[in-house]
Amino acid sequence: MFHNPICIVMKKTAIVLFATVFIAASCKSKKNVSKTDTTGPTESQLTVLKTKEPNATMEDLTKGHTIFYGACTNCHGAKDVAGYEQDKLQKVIDRMASKADLSSVEKDAVWKYALAINLSAKK
Repeated sequence: MFHNPICIVMKKTAIVLFATVFIAASCKSKKNVSKTDTTGPTESQLTVLKTKEPNATMEDLTKGHTIFYGACTNCHGAKDVAGYEQDKLQKVIDRMASKADLSSVEKDAVWKYALAINLSAKK
């Protein structure tokens, strides 16, 4: 049977393209998948967060928790944000939010959740 060289090249290109898209999609943000922590945020975290973010709600913390244990941990696992200085924590979240393709609302929720953890650890 005769195989057209152009068809062979096109098939190989299609396979490489499919593999590239598959690999890229596997690290794409999966914002609603919880990986590790199933306990969720606590009222005491919300209380301590309100000292810095008076308008924070449990909904903010819950959304931040879901994203943190979804999009964030999908690529590099959960980081211990308790020991970060707050300005460094904010810079990390700013940088990583664009990589995870988070909206500004989602980024704010992650910030509030991470800050709540950070402040609770220093209490």
